[in-house]
Amino acid sequence: MTNAFVELGLPPDIARALSDLGFEEPTPIQKAAIPVLLEGRDVLGQAATGTGKTAAFGLPLIARYVVGKKADLPQVLVLTPTRELCLQVCESFLGFGKTVGIEVAPIYGGQEYGRQIRLLKRGVHVVAATPGRALDHIRRGTLDLSAIKALVLDEADEMLDMGFAEELEAILAELPEKHQSALFSATLPSRIKAIAQAHLNNPEHIVIAHNATQGDAPRIPQLAYVVGRSHRLAALGRILDVQSPELAICFARTRLEVDEITEALRSRGFAVEALHGGLDQASRDRVMRRARAGQIELIVATDVAARGIDLENVSHVINFGIPASLETYVHRIGRTGRAGRSGLAITVLEPREYGRLRAIERMTKGKVEVRSIPTLTDVRAKRME
Repeated sequence: MTNAFVELGLPPDIARALSDLGFEEPTPIQKAAIPVLLEGRDVLGQAATGTGKTAAFGLPLIARYVVGKKADLPQVLVLTPTRELCLQVCESFLGFGKTVGIEVAPIYGGQEYGRQIRLLKRGVHVVAATPGRALDHIRRGTLDLSAIKALVLDEADEMLDMGFAEELEAILAELPEKHQSALFSATLPSRIKAIAQAHLNNPEHIVIAHNATQGDAPRIPQLAYVVGRSHRLAALGRILDVQSPELAICFARTRLEVDEITEALRSRGFAVEALHGGLDQASRDRVMRRARAGQIELIVATDVAARGIDLENVSHVINFGIPASLETYVHRIGRTGRAGRSGLAITVLEPREYGRLRAIERMTKGKVEVRSIPTLTDVRAKRME
């Protein structure tokens, strides 16, 4: 099955890892980008999240700059707009390169410097980083880019939306003059074209058409509430009080987060059930039965656990934080407003995620209305009603 990847020019070791990860056929962006990057040429890729672009740049760069090399100063730098995407890229690279002994360092804000510095000192092949933290390390002298052979700008449009233009320019100025570059962006506004012209060398321009799920992004009203991390659970309780959903699905990133939200809402008197990978089939079936019978107001789930959910009566989808992939966001909100009913998508986000709302608006071709958290007076008025 992995011959398709070997035919693109990838070494058998990497093809074996792909087979273990369940990759069978390359996606269009992988078919187009892998041979070009394997030749050492630059790529300007226009492709949305969810098209398989991490493998499109990860596999050829691992083949060129990791296979047979000792982990020392980083050879490959991948810049991403958010820490979630940074961690996702690291996880993918570790999977793709597990048979060749790859060492990867995730560098992002919100984690202590000491741990990241120790990782870099030990020696790595690849650094995946958010621009702000990468620049901090460069200025402290703890991230040395003198051996970089390849740079990837992932979701470049989103990085600019989040205000990282200056950081990007400062990082690019630190790179060796000769290096391979790949820039991926869902859209190509003039600012991205300018970066490509200034920093890419005669790139192959690859355009992957938006797939059907994006073309038909659901037309559902979207609300967002911006709230500090420590107040998110209290805010969620108030939002639910005011919205009083028939049935809501609240998406969280991790199993731990699912349990935290479930406990917090139960203690506030909500009828809530959790769905995550740790549940057996009998427990899942019980949750679904209760949801269909109208005995619960809310299911809290991870994306993986929610895959099998098919409920007609979901009135609200709630995102507890913006997912790493915007394609995931579109899939999530498509679970409400089915069968001609009205639906509502709500996102509770931290201030640092605010910049991503513009990317969501582009992706869904709809406005996201930012509201302030309901006050206790709002909640009381709703109860009186």
